[in-house]
Amino acid sequence: MSANTISSMREDKAPVEKLLDPPSITARYTCASILLAIFAVWGKLAFVPESEAPGVGSSVHSIKWTVFFTSFYILSLPILRVFSTKILSKNVDVKLLLRESMILYNVFQVLINGWMVYRFIHALLFKGHPFIGDYQNATSGATYAVWIHYCDKYLEFLDTYFMVLRGKMEQVSFLHLYHHISIAFAWWYALSFSHGGDSYFGALLNSWIHVMMYSYYALSLLKIRCPWKKYLTLAQLAQFFTVVLYTGTSYLIIRKNASREILSCYFFQAFEMISLFFLFANFYSRTYKKGASSKKEIEPKSSESPDARSLSSSDSASDSASDSASDSVES
Repeated sequence: MSANTISSMREDKAPVEKLLDPPSITARYTCASILLAIFAVWGKLAFVPESEAPGVGSSVHSIKWTVFFTSFYILSLPILRVFSTKILSKNVDVKLLLRESMILYNVFQVLINGWMVYRFIHALLFKGHPFIGDYQNATSGATYAVWIHYCDKYLEFLDTYFMVLRGKMEQVSFLHLYHHISIAFAWWYALSFSHGGDSYFGALLNSWIHVMMYSYYALSLLKIRCPWKKYLTLAQLAQFFTVVLYTGTSYLIIRKNASREILSCYFFQAFEMISLFFLFANFYSRTYKKGASSKKEIEPKSSESPDARSLSSSDSASDSASDSASDSVES
């Protein structure tokens, strides 16, 4: 039997992958329209009149709502995974189906986080909001931005939904889920007991990190090289460290005058930032070593450095643009 015959038999026995049908323009823009509807509902609930916003003119909603939203988030993921693996991914190119939706989502996150950065800086420069050592000022506009920042934590659950729909389950790590769930509770707690003064600082740094992160994801989808890609995880680590340092300094300034509830917010924030710092540092270390090891085993033709592959638990390639984590992750 000739070598050509053997080769032909092997090729005949090889499994033939099913070619997925490209989604229609109607289907792609229907997905984008659904996302726009989600934005509209979220905006209606979040952008209440500033005088009536939690922390400014009223108290934040009951913790039961935070428990409900985070529980729904966790319980919906297995259902969404079954739908994706059993139905959606077998019949259509999901990446192409969601392309416009992911671009829209990432651009929206850049805009909303950019608006929050503007509000915080404006409050500091023009509204007399104190830089550090205050827990009472809630009328400068910074507290309203903190409320929007908290609401955005629920919208960021879509990060995970995009991952699951696209079959990127390896990116739905403990770090990713811990970050998304714990940060929602952390900001609810802050709005409940210490919504004024220094509460703005963590939200300001996180909003800026998200401007950088979601800009990268949007640029990746548009096939545009992002110059700050490899620095994102390091920027996140710097964010956690800076917020812990700021929190400790502020605590020393206000501890003699503040109530026990307010002081507990400082401990809650410090714990959240320290836990994320170590989780991110561990992720970065493992990813960097893995990247360095892989680089030795393969041809040196990849232009992507180990640093570039360590963006967050939700980012393993430039085409996974809406896979934010971790973040993303963000804090």
